[in-house]
Amino acid sequence: MSYDFVTVRHIGATGVVSIDNPPVNALHPDVAVEIEHAARAIEKDLDLRSMILIGTGRCFVAGGDIRYFTEIDREGAAAMALRVQRMQQALFDLRVPVIAAINGHALGGGLELLLSCDIAIAEEQARIGVTEVQLGLIPGAGGTQMLFSALPVGTAKRLLFTGDRLPAGEAHAIGLVDQVCPPGGSLEAALAIAERINRAGPLAVEAAKRSANYRLRHSLDEGHRREVEIFAALFDTEDHREGITAFLEGRAPHYRRR
Repeated sequence: MSYDFVTVRHIGATGVVSIDNPPVNALHPDVAVEIEHAARAIEKDLDLRSMILIGTGRCFVAGGDIRYFTEIDREGAAAMALRVQRMQQALFDLRVPVIAAINGHALGGGLELLLSCDIAIAEEQARIGVTEVQLGLIPGAGGTQMLFSALPVGTAKRLLFTGDRLPAGEAHAIGLVDQVCPPGGSLEAALAIAERINRAGPLAVEAAKRSANYRLRHSLDEGHRREVEIFAALFDTEDHREGITAFLEGRAPHYRRR
């Protein structure tokens, strides 16, 4: 499909989705729809083994579309939040790992979007936070829920209650992002991680994501049982046999995703 608010390109086995809704990449529902469509296209392309989500310009996503907020009522707000949640669920459930390259500010909906990705790399000039209380609102696309999977309870509540904007370094120190890089370096850093992902067994990486995400939604005991099921199923794959054979023969494996 054609896009108005995102661009999609392939770099090797990585699909790179760039959000382009100037001036600050506000997360209008139409932007969310296009991110979801781009992700689903990557899902179907079995030659792709990873995805990177990045912003264009000085922001990753600086929040929801405030002007749009003035045009909607309670029902419209609920529909908007559910629309964004659907897009974020698509990223969370995506077949391949999703790396957020935080090229600039990730505020409000931008942080919620970051939390829907598997790995986050932030440029050092970025500011990151859930700022909705400063507008008399709360996060509506999962922020009050997902923060507690990423942070200690008190830290998550502090961010929710104050709307603080954290420097990238502080966000890294508390575990909100996984790596900090110099300005302009987020795509390069994300591609370096993606390249390592792409060299691994694709069925194994997809299985690892499914198992890890299952644990985020279930108890430890349930997670252990599900992990065994996913682990054992890989023994039926050609890729598993190729990985073991390549290791024993001292060569690089040639995975065929079957």
